[in-house]
Amino acid sequence: MNDCELISILSHHAKKYPLMQPCDAVKLVFQSEFLGGHMIKSPEQSLLRLSEEFSRTKKCPGAELYEYIGNGVVRVNLCALDPEKYPLRDLNRDFCESANLRRGNMANFIKNLDTLAAEFPRFGFGFSEEDLARYLTKYRSSGCPAVSHSEIYRSAYSPAYRVILKKM
Repeated sequence: MNDCELISILSHHAKKYPLMQPCDAVKLVFQSEFLGGHMIKSPEQSLLRLSEEFSRTKKCPGAELYEYIGNGVVRVNLCALDPEKYPLRDLNRDFCESANLRRGNMANFIKNLDTLAAEFPRFGFGFSEEDLARYLTKYRSSGCPAVSHSEIYRSAYSPAYRVILKKM
């Protein structure tokens, strides 16, 4: 993803989700590069997990089904999903296929983390530049693993989605 697209995506998400924390910004950048392949043990287990999560998800009529996160990737919001129009089996197939088609690139991811840090004042996040710097130092030293949303983000926004390639 080029820097302009990344800056636009991060700025949009900072406005839409003002309670984002550093790990939520990193998760967004991670997902746009690597999608959700780290979550898939098998397509069958993935479908079971998706079905369970969907059954627990409060429905939000009128919410956006697709949320663009950059790099040709979208989050499919389960709260807006109508399984009559987009069956869970099809979403799971698209999720698994997307993860197989896009493995991601660590060098690109690191470049995007560098842009996140360097362009921080442009985004309008509710956390400080120092908070991000501290988080990134620990995150990089741990090998840049997949991360979960912060408790604050989960409480405020109840994220429930699957990450797929937009072309799916």
